[in-house]
Amino acid sequence: MATKSLLLAALLVLTVSMAPHGAEAGKQLPLAIISGIVPCSAGNSINVAAVPPFPNAAVQMVCGRDVMASATADRSGTYTMNMGPATSSLLAPLLGNQCKVVVVTPLAACNASLASVSGTLTAPVQLLGIDTGSGTGSGSGGLGGLGGLIGLIGQIVGGLLGGILNIIPLPFSLV
Repeated sequence: MATKSLLLAALLVLTVSMAPHGAEAGKQLPLAIISGIVPCSAGNSINVAAVPPFPNAAVQMVCGRDVMASATADRSGTYTMNMGPATSSLLAPLLGNQCKVVVVTPLAACNASLASVSGTLTAPVQLLGIDTGSGTGSGSGGLGGLGGLIGLIGQIVGGLLGGILNIIPLPFSLV
């Protein structure tokens, strides 16, 4: 199954890289957006609904060794990062499970009792799909498995470009 996923990821990257650019493109590549809530807690698979938020936390979307986007959470710990058009340089590591959200602000900034905790809050990410705003996107569920990847490739090849590529963080853990 891993070989099929890698093959489909390579096909998706090739499809995106061959898509028309600039004035020759009838539609634009989707914008890659990730949003979530930073928890003020240490542990594994932290349930953000069960712990206080981490206000004003600096977060980054990291794929491999590259920082793809940065943001600062608001007072409620909520952040949104716009990574621009979903190009092959983002899709390849995203589909290869090489991307994560990293909180770069120390935990002691949200709770002084966490000053002795060492590590960094990180969360792997999940690709949800493309929301075209017309009700025809695949933003209603995860792109798990072979069918979801084929559906995303079909959207790109079929011209359902534009809209938003929705990415969500999975639960944060201290690493």
